[in-house]
Amino acid sequence: MSYAEKPEMILFDVGGTLFDDTKCIPIDGLRELRLRADNPEVTTDEILAELWDSYMEEIGSDIRSASGVKLDMPLSSVIKYITMNAGLHFSFDMYNQEEIFDRFNSERKVIDGVVSLLKTLDSLSIRTAVISNNAMSGESLSLAVNRWIPENKFEFFLTSADLLLTKPDKSLFVAAANYADVDAKDCWYCGDGRIPDVDGAKNSGMTPVLIDENSSQSFEWRADGGRGEYLAINHWCELEKYLLSL
Repeated sequence: MSYAEKPEMILFDVGGTLFDDTKCIPIDGLRELRLRADNPEVTTDEILAELWDSYMEEIGSDIRSASGVKLDMPLSSVIKYITMNAGLHFSFDMYNQEEIFDRFNSERKVIDGVVSLLKTLDSLSIRTAVISNNAMSGESLSLAVNRWIPENKFEFFLTSADLLLTKPDKSLFVAAANYADVDAKDCWYCGDGRIPDVDGAKNSGMTPVLIDENSSQSFEWRADGGRGEYLAINHWCELEKYLLSL
């Protein structure tokens, strides 16, 4: 793990890192799915909401592996349960169903500085990809990110829904490095969470960068909670300037 040399690859989280989203309102996403179905008249928004609530109550919110790693329920399973029980039929695939649900269940904005940072990384020949604790599949997440940041050069998208295992477990990080054919020590990981992102990156040998928009310090080295030193910034322009100085 090193901040002294330009990384070969930088991987990014999504929520709080690339995007800021308002609170998720599932019924808004389900309503849009119903309206785009081949037979929207077969059910109502109220029935969809009831199916959502009953399914969430049944599966719970803390499913774990044998070793205690939290597991993510794939959004595709939730959508299939609700829409099939409601009798809805679609002429488009599940990846697009996930993206539509995601697009309409909250309001979204791209975090300031992200687009400029990604352009700079491309100019520096630093490869990029996405690792996210996300119920969407990597394929559907790519549709969402490409819609909002069409100029990105992300090579792939890997989510906890793809592997079930969530950050800070090192599984996603190791899988991403191996898939990209790069050593974890030559990768930086950018996210907004100390436990899933900073600890997860360190667990795998990647170099963490924390985006903390509420920090009064624009650029600082932190060492809290026994994590060892890591870099924290309050705006993506700070990382851009630092990389250009290497």
